[in-house]
Amino acid sequence: MVDGIITMSNKSKISALVINLSTATERWEFQKKQLNTLGIKYQRWEAAAVSNITTNEYEKWANDWQRKLRRTEVACFLSHYQVWQHIANSAQSFLILEDDVMLSQNLLNVLDTLSTQPPTNYHHLNFETRGRKKLIGKQGIHIGNDIALHDLFLDKTGAAAYLLTPKGAQILLDAVEKSGAGLADALLCHTKPLKSMQSVPALAIQMDMADRYNILGLVGHSAAKSNISDASQKKPIPNSIIDTINFKTRRLSMQLQIGAKQLKYKHKSEYLELVPDITQFEYLNTTSC
Repeated sequence: MVDGIITMSNKSKISALVINLSTATERWEFQKKQLNTLGIKYQRWEAAAVSNITTNEYEKWANDWQRKLRRTEVACFLSHYQVWQHIANSAQSFLILEDDVMLSQNLLNVLDTLSTQPPTNYHHLNFETRGRKKLIGKQGIHIGNDIALHDLFLDKTGAAAYLLTPKGAQILLDAVEKSGAGLADALLCHTKPLKSMQSVPALAIQMDMADRYNILGLVGHSAAKSNISDASQKKPIPNSIIDTINFKTRRLSMQLQIGAKQLKYKHKSEYLELVPDITQFEYLNTTSC
């Protein structure tokens, strides 16, 4: 569900959809201030709430991945899945944001460039880094402000800030139709037909990564607590031995695919952790964010 379109910039044709729970008011206030400061157009997208997921719906989606998904993970998947449906039915690309993401002040300029000079033959552009190495192309497309877009061959995590085209959204929907649900970032990382790129440097991090990258201002911020990766949540138990075997089979298959991809792109890629330019986040310390 889209809630209230707020237009802050007439320059870029690409606007943001901010996935936000109705109860996460502090995060929504942060995003409004951040996006208003940056001049990025945005809309609020109502996130799927765990309390609204029935047992039947949970079981429908929880058993398709490499382990049984937690209820919060199913809710996160459904939030992104519903956004993908919206984008697939539209005629435009969107910037998808989770509500705990912190953005570089250069992101608007990148969106402006992509509005008029998009790279050819891509479906998904990741702006985030999250403490994990990525396999990216050695050569990139420079788009100004010392920012380049590189082919993204292999990623491990990251669904907090990405651009998705209508064709990319349809590819993801088709993958879910064929193989079922999964972690939202895993689907973005490992859906074979999806052609992905990565911004270098990274232009987004989640709040809980602020300390790792020495970005001040939000370390310890109460809005930074994750709604998904809560270690206190019990690991769901598989429904049957058949499910357990299927989980292990899928995990093995994915590891083989990852190994094959590393070999395939070995000579034209590099495997590294992307680090954000912390000076591009300093505005967060001087605004009311």
